[in-house]
This record gives sequence, structure tokens and C-alpha cells, in this order.
Amino acid sequence: MSLIRDEELDALLRTASWMPEDGRKADRYARVDHAVLGSAALLLVVAAVGGPAAGRRFFVPVAVRGGLQEAHSTAEFNRTAVLRTLTGGLLHTARGGTVEFRSAPGGPGASCEVRPLPFEQGWSSNALSLLEIGGVAHIHKTYRCLDEGVREPDLLRLMNGTGRTPEWAGDYTYTDPVSGTRHPLGVVYRYAPGEGIDVPLRQNLRSLWPALPRLLEKASPDEVARRHLRPLERPLRKAGQFLRGFHADLADRLGDGSPQPAYPVDERLAQAEDRLAELHGRTTADPALPARAVRDAFHAMDGEVAALRRGTTRPGAAWTGGPCHGDLHLSHLLWRPLALIDLSTPSVAPTAPGWAAQSPLEDVVALQRGLEYFAADEAAFEAAGRLDADALEVMFGSLDGARSFPAGRRGELLRVFAVADSWRERVRELLLGPAADGPLRRLLYLRRLLHELAYNHAHARPYHAAIDLRHALRLGNPYHEDVRP
Repeated sequence: MSLIRDEELDALLRTASWMPEDGRKADRYARVDHAVLGSAALLLVVAAVGGPAAGRRFFVPVAVRGGLQEAHSTAEFNRTAVLRTLTGGLLHTARGGTVEFRSAPGGPGASCEVRPLPFEQGWSSNALSLLEIGGVAHIHKTYRCLDEGVREPDLLRLMNGTGRTPEWAGDYTYTDPVSGTRHPLGVVYRYAPGEGIDVPLRQNLRSLWPALPRLLEKASPDEVARRHLRPLERPLRKAGQFLRGFHADLADRLGDGSPQPAYPVDERLAQAEDRLAELHGRTTADPALPARAVRDAFHAMDGEVAALRRGTTRPGAAWTGGPCHGDLHLSHLLWRPLALIDLSTPSVAPTAPGWAAQSPLEDVVALQRGLEYFAADEAAFEAAGRLDADALEVMFGSLDGARSFPAGRRGELLRVFAVADSWRERVRELLLGPAADGPLRRLLYLRRLLHELAYNHAHARPYHAAIDLRHALRLGNPYHEDVRP
């Protein structure tokens, strides 16, 4: 440990691609604890000191040999960490904590050969490596941020045998010697082949564009979208059934047989009201966003809050929930074979905090929002190419019926977006079932919409904020008249 100088550690972390922006602005980084993983790595626990992320801790395996470098991608670290996981047991840290390794009963076993496989993980805030364990491909995933409530290893373990999630082989966890809190460091699970559901959806929608002018001569946008999606109807319905089965299995594995408590609707609606009020002042003053669209969108969201407030006292309103995936994106629902990855369930037991404040409808809303981003982005890209325009200009034009565009260009933009919107609604219907107007789904939708609008505004992403505004305008009126040709 003494061989690593503070300035070396600082340079390593401050320039790391995975480091969150607020963590990158720390005054310095302090070494909190460490354990020695044989000759493979020092398992460092590091805290940000000063700056906006002060106190946040990170897990940083550092290679022992070959100069100061993160060990995540080294074959020796992956092999040693995985074999130690399959063996099980404890590793003591310098400050009196422990790193506990546990393996699945009847799993691959420590005698298996472990070797790296080629793998392009893309960008991720966590580190993933693909390994062959006893001839079977597995993922070794390490979590870089210790204080983010990672529950994936426990969820994979509890869901073993359902066929809904990747098969758990083992994991390892750091126990803080001062607080006694446990923080997952890494997990090993069988590699789930396949692509996210976004891949066949993108292929389907993009194959529609070349024939669009001819198709619209004889059919409405809705008819065009429905006909083009026929090859995906059965697979999308099957994926929806799979998701519902996942929710049933998750509730069974995590629950204790008692009824799900009432969802804390008053608390969550009050939070939505507060966020709406706070966001209103900042967003309406932003010159990067079209003022009229912002004003109308906030008017629509205010109306939705008022309607939800009236609905909380309506007899028979359904306000019960249940456990869910927690952060479901289109890419997390794997396609052929079906599987769910990257579980982030907010609460994993009836006795744990937040158990009542979750619902499978969160996943439905997350996929709905994912489809909204997906279809709007594809429409903007296609319309921008047809009009030789900027995608941001096109997205802003979609907010007000492209009033500033000349008539011919306006018609082209509206036709593309109308088809994309009809296509999106048909996908949503096939995947998630008929549109439900229940108060809990509407509340969860509003909360997610506000969260994403706040994020996109705070990170100066007007293009994505415009997509949020498009759908805020549709609250209470799913077919906003300004976007129809």
C-alpha cells in the first residue's frame, strides 16, 4: 500500500473514464481500507475528500505488477477473484474489515479452469469481463461505487432457477469495520447471450422509412405502423408475458406471503408536486428551450397533479404495488432468449426500507418512457435527413406542429413523427398490454418524466429535454393535435 503515492492515485482516479463528474472534482482521494488479493491486486476502498462528492467511496482494484493501473481488465485479477469467489471464505482488510466470498451450491467449483474471452463491453460505470469457467461463458462484474445501494448480486442469487435472470455463480462483499455495513464489490454469473429488445425494434422501424411515401398514399400512419409491425407481434407479446412472469417470480422470491402494503401515494405525490414547482422556475427561464412549449408542458403537468390529487380520495383507487426490476431500459430486456439483466430492485424484503414504495408498474412506465425516447429520436434522425436540417431544430419543430417550417417541409416532418408515434403506441400495446389509465401508473409516469426532465435540463441536454416536453404536452391527451399532419 505504501508503494502507491497519493499523487499517483489522484492521477489514476481523476482521469478514469468511469468516474462520475462530481467525483472527478474531489479535492483529493483518501485511501480508506484495503485487502491483498494474492499477487493479483490490492483491493482499495477510496473516498472522495472535498468537492461535490465528498465522502463517496469507490472500489478500486489496483494491479500489483506492471505499474500503477486498475486491475479490472487484467487476466490475473479476473482469474484470481473468480477462483476465490468459487472457493468462498473471508479475506481480512488492513483496517479490520472483511471481504466475504460466497459461491452458488453446486456451481462451477474452484477446480474449473478460468480463462478470458474477447469481450467489448462498451462504456459502463461498472467493470465487466467475459470469462470461460469450466467451458461455460460467465460475466465477472465489479461495482466501482460503494455507496449506491447495489442489490444485484442478492437478486441474482434469489432469482436462481426461475429462468428469468442470468444464473448466479457467486459474489464478494466488503464489510465496513466501523459501520458494519455491507457493500457488494463483485458478482459472477453465467453470460446471457442475446441483444436488447431495442435491436429488433430499431431494425423494424428503420426498414419502414424507405417505403413511407408510397405506404402513406393508401393508408393512415396508424395502419402503416400496424402492418409493418406484424412480424414482431408474437415476439413482443411473448416478451410482455415474460415480464409479467418475472414480476410474479420476484414477488414470490422476495415476499413472505403477506399482502403487499399500500403504496405511499400521498408522500410520493407531494414529492412530485415539490419537484414540479422547483423545476418550473429553472426550466421556464432557460433560453435554450422554446418558451411556449415549456409553458404548455408545465400547464399540462400541473393539470395532471391536480387530477391525481383528486384521484387519491376516489373510492376503489388501486394503490398497491410490489417489487420490480427498478431501472428497466429497453436494452435490459434481452431478446431471444428472453432474460432480464442489471436488476436494481429498490427493496428486497418486506422488512427492508422502501418495500411499500415500489410497483411493477415502474417497469411498465420505464419501458414506455424508453419507447418514447427511442421513437422520437429515430423520427428526428429520419426527418432531419429528409429535410437536410439539424436534429435539434426538428425536435423543437415537433413540439408545436412545426409552425415555423414552410408548408412542404412542415408536412414532411409531421408525417415522419406521426408514423413514429403510431409505431411506438403499437409496440407499447403489444409489449405492455392495453393502455391503463390507473392513478398509480399515471403517478409513476409523472415522477419519471419529472426526474428525466430535471436530469436533461441540469446536464444541458435540450434535445432530450424536448422529448420530455413532447410527452408532457400529451398528459391527459395522448394524441396532441399539434403533431398530427
